[in-house]
Amino acid sequence: MKIRENFLPLAVPDIGDAEKAEVLDSLESGWISVGPKVRKFEEEFAAYHGVKHAIATSSCTTALLVAVTALGIGPGDYVIVPTVTWQSTANIVEQVGAVPLFTDVEKDTQNMKFEDVEDYIGRYGEKIKAIIPVHMSGLPVDMDRFSEISDKHGIPILYDAAHAVFSSYKGKMVGGFGQMSCFSFYATKNITCGDGGIITTNDDDLAERCRVWSYHGLPKDSWKRYSEESGSPHVQCVVPGYKFNLTDLQAALGLAQLRRRDELIKKRNDLIIYYNELFENLDCIETPVFETAHGKWGNHVYVIKILDEQIDRDRFMQELRKLNIGSNLHFYPVHKNIYYKRKYPDVVLPNAEWLMQRILTLPLCTKYSRQDVEYVVNSVRYVYDYVINEA
Repeated sequence: MKIRENFLPLAVPDIGDAEKAEVLDSLESGWISVGPKVRKFEEEFAAYHGVKHAIATSSCTTALLVAVTALGIGPGDYVIVPTVTWQSTANIVEQVGAVPLFTDVEKDTQNMKFEDVEDYIGRYGEKIKAIIPVHMSGLPVDMDRFSEISDKHGIPILYDAAHAVFSSYKGKMVGGFGQMSCFSFYATKNITCGDGGIITTNDDDLAERCRVWSYHGLPKDSWKRYSEESGSPHVQCVVPGYKFNLTDLQAALGLAQLRRRDELIKKRNDLIIYYNELFENLDCIETPVFETAHGKWGNHVYVIKILDEQIDRDRFMQELRKLNIGSNLHFYPVHKNIYYKRKYPDVVLPNAEWLMQRILTLPLCTKYSRQDVEYVVNSVRYVYDYVINEA
């Protein structure tokens, strides 16, 4: 097989003239930290997701930490999280002194296994102070079921929507569900600010608490203190808050990206569909769930499963690397990470533990072409047919 000359990373940011113009406008305005573009980005993101409030932060991780803090979660509390996720989903629970209860995931969608949630509620009852479902790869969880359990037991639902900027459920953008949702604008996400996050909510009180906790515990941010909106700079902290703000330079990127959303969504959808078409007759590979009856996927990452259990997935990745293809794992189960394995050694989650040996993330981003996808699929076929099985 002829090897491509240039390495194909897992993803690269799609930055164009619109983003450069917005950033230059910020540089020339004098506002490069938190300022008017952050507020504008919050307003436009809130409007896109049909919510009253959006609070921008420095990352999705800090968004999650602010959100659980605003909910009053702390020592002695339990929070239900899926194990197939980025570590942040569980880390922020540990950081506030609470206990993460790890659920297994469904093998097909890799979303939180609802039966495990019900089991934990039956066992721990009022000790459970929140549930944090993750929309894996942007595929929404069954939000009706989580709404029902939240209403029945009075447990807040905080959605980890790091992958789900473009995702919807029953025709409604995912940011409008639950008490809060947290999104990511990391470099390789569907919309990037370089890095960053945002919290969406329709709860006025939670929104105010999130704003205060995310910026030094101050009830008035720097934009209001130093702009024409306020005549007095005097303000004191009301809680021991964090400094987790987004900057105007980052928000400038986000504004341009958000306004390109139709273009970016179409490109991702086209590549996902093409991947699925090319993989259709390869029995050793299971392609991702594209959408469910009610949930529309935002297509953040393209995660396949290698069904042939005789194949060493890690070696498969190494062989793809020799063909100049980058790949990754989304995600290694959190309960099997060193820290959590030592602290919670009795956790056994069979679906996740099977998936951690089988899943493989292939390159996907809006900078890539159909030819790039063809090369990746042909390489997967080549490695399976002529490298792995011939060894």
